[in-house]
Amino acid sequence: MAAELDRTDAAIVELLRQDGRLSFKELGERVNLSANAARDRVRNLLSRGVITGFHAHLDPGRIDKRLHAFVDVRLRSPDHAAQFERLVRAHPGVVETVHLTGSADYLLRAACEDPTELDDLINEMKESGGVRDTQTRLILRVV
Repeated sequence: MAAELDRTDAAIVELLRQDGRLSFKELGERVNLSANAARDRVRNLLSRGVITGFHAHLDPGRIDKRLHAFVDVRLRSPDHAAQFERLVRAHPGVVETVHLTGSADYLLRAACEDPTELDDLINEMKESGGVRDTQTRLILRVV
């Protein structure tokens, strides 16, 4: 169920989307609230599940993993979804996984040291994750 936001909450969400490191003082100044009122608004948005967390966005090219890929995944059957999701949540080479509509069941983003590590991930998904087939595309650069 979508949460309804007033103008101030919508502005806070957008400001935090742009820069999650804003102080409550600066956030309040930008939406014409005191720092305490801005803090209370953010806490309320967190408790309502509108804001689910604060994250660092990393440049994949600047971290240790040198090979990045998108992998389309098709499961053997829908019954394998929980098994697959447990595997990818626990796998250190999986950066992000999304459940999709269309010909693929899932799209995952992998960050691996080399092609062998990517191959190991794909084989593990097929052997232990209920995956029927995959289609892999290497990421050359992010624009």
